[in-house]
Amino acid sequence: MRVFLIAAAFVLLSAPWAPAQAQPRAFDPRSYHGRHVGEATQVLVLASPHLSGTPENWDPGALAPLLARLQAFQPDAIAIEALPGRTISHMWQYRETYPDVAHDYGGRAMVLAALARNTLNLDMPDAEAEMRRTLATWPDAPTAAQRRRLAALFCAAGDPASALVQWWRLDPSERIADDSVSRLLAEQLATYETPARRNENYLIGSRLGADLGLERVYPMDDQSDDIADPAFAQNFENFLGQPWFPALLADARFAPLREAGQHLGTPEEALATYRMLNMAATGRTDADMQWLSMINRESPGNSGRMRVAAWETRNLRMAANIREVATLHPGGRVLVIVGSGHKPWLDAYLAMMSDIEIVDATRVLR
Repeated sequence: MRVFLIAAAFVLLSAPWAPAQAQPRAFDPRSYHGRHVGEATQVLVLASPHLSGTPENWDPGALAPLLARLQAFQPDAIAIEALPGRTISHMWQYRETYPDVAHDYGGRAMVLAALARNTLNLDMPDAEAEMRRTLATWPDAPTAAQRRRLAALFCAAGDPASALVQWWRLDPSERIADDSVSRLLAEQLATYETPARRNENYLIGSRLGADLGLERVYPMDDQSDDIADPAFAQNFENFLGQPWFPALLADARFAPLREAGQHLGTPEEALATYRMLNMAATGRTDADMQWLSMINRESPGNSGRMRVAAWETRNLRMAANIREVATLHPGGRVLVIVGSGHKPWLDAYLAMMSDIEIVDATRVLR
């Protein structure tokens, strides 16, 4: 009888419906924090207004104190909100599935790739492979001709932001046409030195990369968050036509986010705006007002929930691409430059990675 009771107790304890406290904890990658060899990889996600929304007469010199603080962070790699060349090429091939996406988000890159292809005779995939081979054997002190060729390779590979890193590392007198860089390509690259090219990928990402002596930046955006529902577009348009949406846009709490690009006029104002955008409370307000507002009310055809799902998909793919960049720098520092709406999502997703530590951007921007 005693043996039987012991056996019965053992069966009860091992049953799947045993008390919760007897169950093993569910796996959480955050449980690996602090258990890795060496230092954590520090990731700083910088929320930025899209500088294309600044006034036409805006002076990018207002970003000087911001750039100084980011430079002091000393990132080993910089990731930017731009499509990689392979994604641009893929979406162009599948343009019937993703109409206008490659043109809208990669059109400029495709123009520069075509100009570089004329001199290098390399399409995007071949240029990408040649660029990687070149960087694998890159000398410590490359010649100006080598930098120009690498700039052309980055253009041909669909990565103009990295081409600018090489171009801006050249002495101004060496930013000229040669056997690798055609006159037209040199003229196009020169346009990025004018205020007309108002884009954080270049004015912050490429500029920092050049100033820090990096060889490139890393495009990590993804626009393949397709909603394969023919009724979605009309349903979502009807949803945004309801009274809640204009009320959100008029909400005083949303105004600082909506108008951030208009408050970069002086160095002091620009730094204050970036500090505001990178506060945790700002990110929560942005997420709640833009995205929670789409799932906490009824929407035609569940289009609100579908739109949030697509947003989450895009951010997850961006987080995966950033994680890939961080793979190259274990224990190092990675700067990520994104439109402000992405920051709270990327902070949350990247914080789950086993050896990543999210850096408080407001501390860096003090």
